[in-house]
Amino acid sequence: MVRKSIKVAAGLSIIAASWFYFFPVEETPVKPPVEKAGDMSLALEQNVTSFSIEGRSPKGARQWNLNGDSARIVGEDIYLDNLKAVVYGDDTVVNLSSDSGVYKRSAGEVELIGNVRVFSGKDFSLVTSIAKWSQEDKEIFTDAAVKITREGMTAVGKGGRANSDEKWARLNSEVRVFIEPDTRVRSAGPLEVMYEDNVAVFKDNVIVEDKDGRLLADLLTIEFDPETKRLDQVVAEGNVKVKKGNTYMLSGKAIYTEGTKSAQLLGRPRIIIDPAEIEKLDDMVM
Repeated sequence: MVRKSIKVAAGLSIIAASWFYFFPVEETPVKPPVEKAGDMSLALEQNVTSFSIEGRSPKGARQWNLNGDSARIVGEDIYLDNLKAVVYGDDTVVNLSSDSGVYKRSAGEVELIGNVRVFSGKDFSLVTSIAKWSQEDKEIFTDAAVKITREGMTAVGKGGRANSDEKWARLNSEVRVFIEPDTRVRSAGPLEVMYEDNVAVFKDNVIVEDKDGRLLADLLTIEFDPETKRLDQVVAEGNVKVKKGNTYMLSGKAIYTEGTKSAQLLGRPRIIIDPAEIEKLDDMVM
């Protein structure tokens, strides 16, 4: 039961494989400020039917592209309709879109508003209602609800942040992961994925459930093989409890190793068997 309960976390490897950025909450479309009569900023205002701008590194490498169907330029801010963007990483290409947005040139920041969608590859998508992307930091972040979907997996949480250059991502709180056919993982605290270290960590009141039982822990760390990106080891720490029926196995730490298909209970493990289960065993012996 310990092995099976921990092993279900293997499905979470699809998060580390391609998670890059950020689910739907209603948000009103962005509107440019209304200038008062005689305002000198009117002289800086321009309306264009289409807009496109490209960002490059000091060496001339293409880093991102931003465009909109129509734009209103007010000073240093550009208000876009039907915003679309492409971000180029070392080995990834990420497409972003939203109903509207604001490109704040002086801050090097893009605010995406309404049906924000992020796509990477054919089967990965991330959706949120509002987010900001930093040109300088290469980060996208949001305080809104987030939904990530990929074949066989859905993850939701409140708030998130990711960095394409440093290769890490985070769901802040109220994390829920659903893995087909019947595995559910949830935690009160953040889910953090560090691509360079090949590690994904669930924090704070972690619960893993499937048809065979439930595993609870304060912390759940999933380690991936650097070459294959497949599950290598799962470590559950702090008040570890494995429940099957009315029987519990308790320990301070549990380690599942994919290579040996085995699990260890460490830290003075105990087994608590429901009296009804003991009666069943006695009946079987008799």
